[in-house]
This record gives sequence, structure tokens and C-alpha cells, in this order.
Amino acid sequence: QSIQLLQKLTYNVPVFCAGANIDELISFLMHHVQSTEDELTIPCLGLLANLCRHNLSIQTQIKSLNSVKSFYRTLISFLAHSSLTMVVFALSVLSSLTLNEEVGEKLFHARNIHQTFQLIFNIVVNGDGTLTRKYSVDLLMDLLKNPKVADYLTRYEHFTSCLGQVLDLLHGRNPDSSSKILELLLAFCSVIELRHTLRQAILEPSGLPVSGNTRFVTRSKTFEPSVALVHLSNQPLEGSEDCSVLALQLLKEIFEDVINTGNSASAEHFVDLLLPVLLDHLRMPEQIMDELLVKKKHERMVKAINVLTNILLYDILKMHASKVLTASQCVSLIEHQFTYSGIDTGYGTKAVDSKMCKLAADIILKTLDLMSRLKQDVPGMEVSFYKILQDQRLIMPLTFALTSDHREQVKVGLGILFEAAPLPDFP
Repeated sequence: QSIQLLQKLTYNVPVFCAGANIDELISFLMHHVQSTEDELTIPCLGLLANLCRHNLSIQTQIKSLNSVKSFYRTLISFLAHSSLTMVVFALSVLSSLTLNEEVGEKLFHARNIHQTFQLIFNIVVNGDGTLTRKYSVDLLMDLLKNPKVADYLTRYEHFTSCLGQVLDLLHGRNPDSSSKILELLLAFCSVIELRHTLRQAILEPSGLPVSGNTRFVTRSKTFEPSVALVHLSNQPLEGSEDCSVLALQLLKEIFEDVINTGNSASAEHFVDLLLPVLLDHLRMPEQIMDELLVKKKHERMVKAINVLTNILLYDILKMHASKVLTASQCVSLIEHQFTYSGIDTGYGTKAVDSKMCKLAADIILKTLDLMSRLKQDVPGMEVSFYKILQDQRLIMPLTFALTSDHREQVKVGLGILFEAAPLPDFP
């Protein structure tokens, strides 16, 4: 139970590894993993996977041991184990320790990497439970950070059909499990070729070629991943903290790919389905919410505006948005941020330094960016836009943006400043 508790506590958490206790723990775990298999083997291996992941000092410590080759042989033998959990834990440790070394070159070589992909996708889809799925997703995300492995995956002949079944996992799952799948889909977006395939799988599932490897994957004909994605982007605020934000981030990536490939036809129907949900994200609930829920609401607002901005970059899709987004909605959103988020309280107050205030500044400027793009297309938008640009309260959001560490925020701030500076009453 102690090992299982440690495994839960160290999952996705950086571990400070100085001191004799950590040395003893690693020795104990390695010894137990290499001993006769019992009920402790899997939790010991899982804890070791947590400690090794993204932790260079622990990786170095293990690799410096005289027994490391014997340890590698034990881990490799686990890859044929009947327990998928054991397999994914062993692969995770091997990936952390060997991916960029000679052993890893052999293990994740072009000759056998496709079998590794099939194994990992099989675990993602048919894993022994949520825990196993989480580790298999993390493993695939870590492997994708290696340019060679990412390139191998773009040439993996069964990727399309594997992706279809991964997308099916979004349907009817609990938000935590769906969040992990969304993380994986976002990782695919970091590789341009995989993002193209993902965009096609979401927007044109019926036109997607199905792999001949039907033994491994068959895709549901009745389930549309686009509908699931819209549903997940609109989860209750009281629910999963990550699910809606991740879904909105994925939607942003999908529309970026639509723009880059010039393939708007497949997105038109989807935009009509999505726009009411995005606009709902921009409305503040009438009832009073606690501070945590307000923060979550604002974070979703920012992500929803990012998706809308990408939709407006394509003229055909922009026409759809211009029919449903009104000037009064944009003005109400900005006024709410000015009034309730501490933006108009001036310097020298606690609110100015708060996370909420920075989120509000981001919402105000990104909404103004939307208004700028729609000012010729929506009645009253141009007048409302230039009126807000001459509001004294705009100083604070512009200050946040222009001094931000984030390039995107600086870019939006400079764009608004460029539009506002020539106006006679610009503050």
C-alpha cells in the first residue's frame, strides 16, 4: 500500500531527488523489479516509471549503476508480459532511460518501432483501466518529442485507423479519461503531418481511409468525433478542470490546420455546430460564482476566443461567425471584464497583480481583436470598436499585454495599440 500511495503521489509530479532516502528507494525498487514477480512488482515498476520520467538526475543515477544492463534485460523481458500494465510501465522506464542512447536506438529502431506503436495503441485502446491508459498516453507523448520517432509515426501504415479508435474513446468516457485522450491528440498536433490526419479524422471521418489491419482496429461508423469534441468543450464548470480547456485548445489546432491547408469546405458544417457553444462560453452566468469557478470560466473564455479568432481568418468561415456574433455581445463581455475583474481600479491595488486581472486583460484585448476583424461585417461593430479604443480603462490591459512574457499577447497588444494610437481621444 505504501508503494501504491507513492506511485499515486509521484504521478506527473517533479520529484526532488537529493538525499540518501531517494537512493535507497531506487535501489529497493530496482531490486524488487528484478526479483521473482509478486504483487509488488507492478507498483514498484510504476513508481520507478514516475521517478525516471523527465528527471535527469535519477536517470543518470540509474545509468551509472554496474547492474544497469541486467536491469535493461529484465525490462525488455517484461515487454512480452501478459499484463498490459506491466508492459507499459516497462516501456515507460526504457523510454526515459534509453531513448537517446544506443540501447534505445535498437529498441525504437525503424525495424521494430511499428510493432512498438501497435503495442502502445493497443494499450491506449484496450488498456486494463484508466491508470494504464494514462501511462500509455504519457509514453506516446514522450516518444513524439523525439524527431526520429515522430517521423516514424507519420509513416506508420496503421496510424489512421488507430487514430479512429482513439477518437472513439472520447465518446461516453468520464472527463478525466477524455482529458488524457485530448492531451494525446494535442501532442499529435505538434507534428504537422499528424495534425493533417487528425483534422481530416475529425471533420471528414467518412472520407478517411481505413487500414487493412482490421484485426487491430475497426472504426465506428455511427460516431462522429466532431460532435464529441463540441460536447467535451462545453462541460460544466464544476466538472473536470482540464477537459473543456483541452478540447478548446484542440479545436484551435484543427482550425489552424484548416487555414494552412485551405480546406474550409469540410469545416463549414462543423462551424455551424460549434459557434453556439463558443458564444455560450463568452456569456457570464447570471448567478454569483465562487472565485475558483470564475477563474475557470475566464480561462475557457480565452480559449474560446482563440478558436473564434482562427475561424475568422478564413473568409468563408468568417461569414458564418458574422451572422451570430453581435457588437452588443462583444461590448457586454468587455464591460464585464472592466467592471468585475479589477481592471478599472487603477494602479496600487492588489487586483492589478492578480491572475484574474491578467486573464481579464487577455479577454478584453482578444475580444477587441475579434471586433477589429469583424468591424466591416457586423452592424454596429465598427462604432463600438473605436469607442472602446478611446476608453481610459484600456490602459491597464494594454500595459499587461505589452509587458507580457507571451509573444502572442504582445502581438495582440501591439495590434490594438496600432489601431488606437491615431485616434483623437486615445488615452
